Amino acid sequence: MDFNYICDECNRDCLIQEVEKEEEIVIRGKIIKTPITILVCKECGAEVFDEELANKALKKLNDKYIELYGMSVEEIKSVREQFVGLGQRAFAKLLGIGSASVIRHETGEIPSEKHLEIYRKLKDNPKLIFEYYKENSSKLTKRELKKVDQILASWQEEGVVDEPSYIQDDEGIIEAIHRPLQGSIFSGYKNFDLDRFINMILFFSKEGVAKTSLMKLLWYSDCIYFKRQTLSISGAVYTRKKFGPVPKDHDVLLAHLQRMEIIEIDEEVINEQGWTKMTVKAKQEFDKDLFKLNEFDVLTLVKDVLGPMGSREISDYSHKERGWIETEDEQPIKYSFANELNEF
Repeated sequence: MDFNYICDECNRDCLIQEVEKEEEIVIRGKIIKTPITILVCKECGAEVFDEELANKALKKLNDKYIELYGMSVEEIKSVREQFVGLGQRAFAKLLGIGSASVIRHETGEIPSEKHLEIYRKLKDNPKLIFEYYKENSSKLTKRELKKVDQILASWQEEGVVDEPSYIQDDEGIIEAIHRPLQGSIFSGYKNFDLDRFINMILFFSKEGVAKTSLMKLLWYSDCIYFKRQTLSISGAVYTRKKFGPVPKDHDVLLAHLQRMEIIEIDEEVINEQGWTKMTVKAKQEFDKDLFKLNEFDVLTLVKDVLGPMGSREISDYSHKERGWIETEDEQPIKYSFANELNEF
């Protein structure tokens, strides 16, 4: 099909036509050839760039590479999902590769030959997971190690259990809440660190803490550290609510942490109108080793100064902060407001 187009070579309006040609490209050290469609000027024969066709050509070449040398996204996902309940973070640590790499592989990025070899081996022989466990289990946190032990024990005893692949594990759901804004001013220029965030909660809830208070203790800890270091502790995103700043989708977060048996939540009706007091209490031990000394100092400061406040008092205190005042309801709060926090 011919149509008019401004040709850069001719520098005028010319007839352009679609033609097929064989494209050759090197991907991961492999030469890939496949026919693609391009646009060519009928006057001078020069190729005319078209973004849509270029994207189609690149996808076609990537698909050809996968067909010849790689694995499809579905095949890569199936390697991890055969160990039902094993999340991307723990799986990556077991394999000795970055969790970001696993996430990218499961969303379409072509793995390196080294990573492909690992996936192929586990696909053909799933029991090799125990070899990786022996080699890399020291990289897991205590919480992750306990969960992985349970998953692998269950898998070894019962074999692969059919479960819909669209079901995310609890950790994956929590991380997905913060991932879209990670590394930005809304996360304190840090990628979300689930282990640190969980242990911040464990630190403040060891003796039990009101849910409303806990939300503010977390926010102040991340913000005070950001004020000092231009970096948050956890990388969590906080949003503006009526009763003050809270971690994004905090109710979803707490529900999954409770299901993971990291915390327990007690509910107590405190008046005839049905008002309920919710108390969060740690069910696991706080891991101090995850934090630098100056991070732990901030946690301790926040606990000492704000911890004794009641829920209403700490909410009122947070309402004086510019971050809460100048952010619209339900919107994420910029960490840059931390530079103007009220002094303790």
